[in-house]
Amino acid sequence: MVWPYGIDTAAHIGTIEAKGNTIAVLGCGFNHIFPKENSKLFYEIIENGGLVISEYSPKTPADSKQFLRRNRIVSGLSIGVLVIEAAHRSGTSVTCKYAIEQNKKIFCIPHNLNDKHGVGTNKLLKSGAHLVTSAKDIICEFNFLNYKEPLKQSISHTQIEIKPEYLDVYNVLVGPPLTVNQICNRLNKNVNEVSNALFMLELDGLIDKTQYGYQVNV
Repeated sequence: MVWPYGIDTAAHIGTIEAKGNTIAVLGCGFNHIFPKENSKLFYEIIENGGLVISEYSPKTPADSKQFLRRNRIVSGLSIGVLVIEAAHRSGTSVTCKYAIEQNKKIFCIPHNLNDKHGVGTNKLLKSGAHLVTSAKDIICEFNFLNYKEPLKQSISHTQIEIKPEYLDVYNVLVGPPLTVNQICNRLNKNVNEVSNALFMLELDGLIDKTQYGYQVNV
């Protein structure tokens, strides 16, 4: 299954579903929401206590250069930047450039060396970005944030809805804890796929990271 949205859209939707507040920064005016499919999300963000901001006048149409320029605002509003994937040249790389100039922390999920979408990500890691395999890795980097272990609860496949693209990773963790490498070997998946799945499953409170590896909440 392929996620039909970009990572920005996914982040906004996830925040709303978690009852949080999110800020969307437009690379256009309010009369030209881009992409048009996000018009509904535009209103959902506002209705749920979030913000939608733009430095452009309402009638300004979308333009790629404006989206790259607005990334300085995205990084400026953030306490850190999490990079899911980044090609050699991408908008994400521009955001990280601004973040570095603003002394913001950069976090990256590692990618397979042969994945073209991970070239930028691995380059950032090589340059000193923080390697991330769980939400805890990010939260513990900020002394004003407190990491709380997910509430222990009995979970069954009939009680929860797990996205199909994460189900095989979830299923393999029903049992003794496994490391990222062990999961990759058992499922014949690359580290990027597994790390992404682990990150999302942990955010949803479905799995735990222990000193021995990952396992399903029991």
